[in-house]
Amino acid sequence: MTSQERHEARYQRRKTKRQERKQARCDALGPMNKVFSYRKMFFYGRKCCNGVRWKQSVQNFEMHLFSGTARRRKKVLDQAWKPMKCTHFTLRERGKVRPIDAPHITDRQIHKALCNEVLIPLYNPGMIYDNGASQRNKGLHWHFRRLKEQLHWHFRRYGREGAVLLLDLKGFFPNAPHALLYQRHQELILNPDLRALADMVIQTSPCPTPGRGLPLGVEPSQQEMVALPSAVDNWIKCQAGVHCFGHYMDDYYVILPDVEALKKLGHEIVRRFEALGIRVNKRKCKIIPLTKPFRFCKARFTLTETGKIKVNGSRDGVKRARRKLKLFHREFIEGKREFTDIEQYMECQSAYYRNFNDHGRLLRLRRLYHAIFFGGAKCLELSKTGPTLA
Repeated sequence: MTSQERHEARYQRRKTKRQERKQARCDALGPMNKVFSYRKMFFYGRKCCNGVRWKQSVQNFEMHLFSGTARRRKKVLDQAWKPMKCTHFTLRERGKVRPIDAPHITDRQIHKALCNEVLIPLYNPGMIYDNGASQRNKGLHWHFRRLKEQLHWHFRRYGREGAVLLLDLKGFFPNAPHALLYQRHQELILNPDLRALADMVIQTSPCPTPGRGLPLGVEPSQQEMVALPSAVDNWIKCQAGVHCFGHYMDDYYVILPDVEALKKLGHEIVRRFEALGIRVNKRKCKIIPLTKPFRFCKARFTLTETGKIKVNGSRDGVKRARRKLKLFHREFIEGKREFTDIEQYMECQSAYYRNFNDHGRLLRLRRLYHAIFFGGAKCLELSKTGPTLA
């Protein structure tokens, strides 16, 4: 047997084992009636009501949950279920306009069962550990801690030598290629009934561009998009062998001690993304030396000469908080706003900056808060019934 034949035989054995593991994971889910059992659908129906029980539609849904779950389960098993039209509205978050498509709560029950019983068990084994978005026991602050661990790992070996590559995907949700999602369903969801249901959720999603895009606000969209770049993620971790690498949804970072190697790796990552049909925002791609601070997900990371890592929150958030406090003071004087709302807002701002090395910012913000609301005799006289000094 030649060397090439031995390589091919090893590849075929690895391929067979991977397919067996995929089949075993799909078999563990069970048939359609087990995945969408009445007990599971009722459980996820109750979870859909958490936090929104003040809505009339949610109250009606929960009132008839016992019979409605049986009716919707029968539709799913008979492959007669069709999602209702989503409610479209627009949010403006720190100047960023985000179109939201919220599904009806009856559809959310089926979406939640599909995500927790099918997508998450099949997608998670193929995702890297340093992908921290929309996963249980992970999140934004978990990812901040993970990035600090990787910076410590880098400093112990290379000091502050090297740089960090920051990479951003352009229009991550609106530009998601449907062909890539269908291909992944074909590879991972081996049950044809479950695959048809997952495909239908994508086909019926409200997208402005045919064959491209997933809506914000739909739970299966989150799971689909979290796992979408897994092929590139595994190439960076396994084939390229990069230890200090991770991403939170569409924000990527790569840390290497050699700047030239980092540039070549960045070009190859962009090429692989574009080959998959995932667009990269090249204007936001940048390489920053580790001797300088860099920003990731609105947080500012600084690796000092001693190896200590300082993490600061959003600087623009302090400016917005100062403007809002002055506006709230005018509304409080005019009787348009209760002081309890202002106290709650101040506690939210304090809780945010307590997560970072921002004691000075928090102290200055609280000084402004006390100077505005407790500095003058007129304010104290107006606030006798509302505020209390703590």
